[in-house]
Amino acid sequence: MTGVWKQPLFLFGFILLGSIIAASVVHSVFYDSMIPVTDWLKDSKGNIVASPPLEPSQDIVMGTDEFGKHMAFKLLDGAKFTLGAAFVTSLLGFSLSLLGGVLLAFWDRQDWKFLTKGLGSSFYFVPQSIIAYNVLYPILWEPPEGFTYSVTERIVYEIVILALILVPTTALLIASETEELLKKEFIQSAITLGATPFYLFKRHIQPHLRARLLILFSRIVVQVLLVISHLGIFQIYFGGTSVCYEAFCDPPAPIANEWSSLLGMSIQLINYQWWLPVGPLLCITISIVAINCLADGMEKGLAPRKRLRVKKKNKVGDPKRRRDSIQSETSFQFVKTGR
Repeated sequence: MTGVWKQPLFLFGFILLGSIIAASVVHSVFYDSMIPVTDWLKDSKGNIVASPPLEPSQDIVMGTDEFGKHMAFKLLDGAKFTLGAAFVTSLLGFSLSLLGGVLLAFWDRQDWKFLTKGLGSSFYFVPQSIIAYNVLYPILWEPPEGFTYSVTERIVYEIVILALILVPTTALLIASETEELLKKEFIQSAITLGATPFYLFKRHIQPHLRARLLILFSRIVVQVLLVISHLGIFQIYFGGTSVCYEAFCDPPAPIANEWSSLLGMSIQLINYQWWLPVGPLLCITISIVAINCLADGMEKGLAPRKRLRVKKKNKVGDPKRRRDSIQSETSFQFVKTGR
């Protein structure tokens, strides 16, 4: 891992992503997630010149929403929700995929193994966002009688469902990588000597698979961010969509300032109030770029290095060479002994 920290791409992604999460946590802990509100925009004479939503300006960097809340602080508040949910979902899905992929690679029943791979590979052709939408809609979309589950239950349910959706394709990829390693000669020799599957994975598979798993995990985080963003556009917001069924109501709203939820709320206003959807879209894009930089940096830092042996040759006029040659000539002397 020491070589990873020497990679500029890894350092750039780590610092960028860490700064976003740290700033969001500091804003939540020390400033109580306070979001400034600007009700009116006045000129130097005190006359009202504009009302919310306000366009981005020198004083209001990313503008305000229709209630006058500053978008920059809303995005800062939502960073911990979006990135936290993405990492927790990816970790759960990755753990289940690792377990399933390794078990599938060591499975001896070829007929069931072929059937399992066939069913799992079908998830490559079905959009994961469509699956997530159909499964999560009954839980996250508020019915007229109100939510059946609490906020915590809805968040846990969504994380588990998204993690399970990631398992088939990721498990097949891990199984394929493990099977390639099982074909190596040194592993075949260990199997011949009676090594158990647990010993093979711990001593032989895991050290060679570790670097690929780290890179795979970062790719899963990007995949989760994309799925959550698609759900936001479908108005399936993280943690639940609050819906009003009365005569005069506001549109469906999220329960938190999560990025995909802010994007889904304002995507239809992109031609009129462009700064509202551009803000969360820019944050999601920057996060994906940072995660990809982390993955590329790890891939380069964990790549095996070829060591070249350079044979040093002494020059003809080198004093050290002459001294060594003289020493070698005088090291052994023949002694004549008389009888």
